[in-house]
Amino acid sequence: MQLEDLTKSNIVTVLGLGLLTVAATELVPSLRPALKSAIKLGLSILEESEIEAEAELIRFLAVSTFAAIDEVLARPDDEAKRRAAVRRRIRHFQRQARSRAECWSADEHERYRCYRRHVAQLQAHLVEKKRQVGPRRQRIIDDASIFLAQEIG
Repeated sequence: MQLEDLTKSNIVTVLGLGLLTVAATELVPSLRPALKSAIKLGLSILEESEIEAEAELIRFLAVSTFAAIDEVLARPDDEAKRRAAVRRRIRHFQRQARSRAECWSADEHERYRCYRRHVAQLQAHLVEKKRQVGPRRQRIIDDASIFLAQEIG
């Protein structure tokens, strides 16, 4: 089981509960309003928990990518090597973010929005880091930010 699996609903459980609800309302019609309210509440809680899980997974990916970029910036390599290593980390981040967006989102528009949420989270970390480092590292961070934003437009 992977971390991304936390955001997926178990369709068998949902269908089973749905069938049980239908059977219960047929057997005891007076339960219908209470079960209807319970189902609405359950669905809203499920949706909220999926949104929170998605946000946490986005944050985790951005933080782990940023930590890897921070590690690269701390290396004594020349600027070109560090710049290339940072770009590799960002490409890995982009692949992961796209994969998650495809997994979580039903249509193209929502996939784009989900991917943008990933990118925005990493961009925020890069902006914060840029304020804390010297000019040489700032150039690498600027390059990383531009590279990250290029395909989004």
